[in-house]
Amino acid sequence: MRDCKRVAPSALQRLKTIFDAWQWIILFKKVANKGEAIVIVIVDTNLARNENSYSELLGNRKQLQTIAASNELYIPEVVIDEIVAQKRLSFLREQAQINRSGILKLTSFSMKEAESLTFEQVEEEIRSDRSIQFKVLPQAPVEYAFSRIYKWAINHEPPFEEKSDKGFKDACIVASIDHFLEQCSNETRVIICTDDKRMTEYFKDRNNITVEGDLKNVIKLNNRPKDEEKFEITPDTSDVDTKNAANADVNDLIEALANSLSFAETHSIISKLSSSPHVITDQQELRILSVALENQQVEWILKDDDISDYIKPIFLRHKDDLIDSEYTRYLDAFDLPDEREDERESPFFTTKEKQAFRNFINEISQHAVYKSHLSTFELDADTVRTHLHNLLKSHLLDSSLANVKYLTDILINGAVETKPGSISINTISDFVNLLDNASPRKREAIMANLISHLEDIEDDIPF
Repeated sequence: MRDCKRVAPSALQRLKTIFDAWQWIILFKKVANKGEAIVIVIVDTNLARNENSYSELLGNRKQLQTIAASNELYIPEVVIDEIVAQKRLSFLREQAQINRSGILKLTSFSMKEAESLTFEQVEEEIRSDRSIQFKVLPQAPVEYAFSRIYKWAINHEPPFEEKSDKGFKDACIVASIDHFLEQCSNETRVIICTDDKRMTEYFKDRNNITVEGDLKNVIKLNNRPKDEEKFEITPDTSDVDTKNAANADVNDLIEALANSLSFAETHSIISKLSSSPHVITDQQELRILSVALENQQVEWILKDDDISDYIKPIFLRHKDDLIDSEYTRYLDAFDLPDEREDERESPFFTTKEKQAFRNFINEISQHAVYKSHLSTFELDADTVRTHLHNLLKSHLLDSSLANVKYLTDILINGAVETKPGSISINTISDFVNLLDNASPRKREAIMANLISHLEDIEDDIPF
């Protein structure tokens, strides 16, 4: 009889043992989690909106995806309708901008195709988007909601404003949430995500309901150890009151900014906001960006040092959340480069860039009398840049050029008759900087517009 020897397990056998153990661990976790209470997260419009995309419904995508992965995410039907309505307005604004674009007409872009687009063509895709998993919280039945909303409005109760009837959409959302919660178990834990002060006030002190104005805080709640949640000591309500009061103070300042009637008042409000000890939420910052463009008493002084120092960093943090029309207005105000050009496939020019171009071409137009009817134009932007740089180097100590012929010799291949008049070196330098800092697509647009203006110089026809 052979001696029985203990054979060492093979690598494959060891791997199988580890895999079997791992499967049991997963099964144990599933069983253990069965008894956990469901957490429902309901998100209001400002924390879910996303005007930039015409294929995705929700914004704040990373945060909402994280929340949806470990909770039951609900979006009220009213919120969905409101987001779609906002997207419709954004769509029509962008379409109007395309139709008015003189630069696009110089390209092969199909204007007819752009004009033929309708929002209805994309609305169904937006509404059906479930790239972030959520459930629709339906509107409350009319017989349930009407009497409540009527009472809140008449008495100026939350979620309506204290001194006005403003707040109907919020009231519809609140009624929907109330009706929904009445169908849920009393043990169900609910987190309502809203930055609306009056809605927050409405749900204050409700059992099993937490109101959060920042999605990051919801994620933090999910990341807390279960033991910590189980034995959590109920926080002092005075801390909650302090937080709500702080948010109210900031919201009041933001609304004051929205209603500012003078530059002096705007400077004063910005001073209070910048010196506020309270942490401002992402949603409050987005509201500030919106207000700054809605109120000309703010937008017109965005370049002022104190206004720029406060609002520019907010813009840089949230630039990806803005629609194109808002984004480009901030680029213009702060003289920043356009990072969306490739995505948009059309260049945007700031006021400063437009002025540099106009000053340059105006100098040429005013001093060029005739060009030969056989003239051609220099089409290559790099060639023009090189010649202009050389021209500037040869006039480093001058403040102006004696004659426009220096420029027409670079831009026009052929005889040009000019009239006397000096050209500012700064004008040429600004135009060169414009070309130097422009993307290839932008340079192409600049050269197309430049040649269009040069063609307007009268031809010297020999008969």
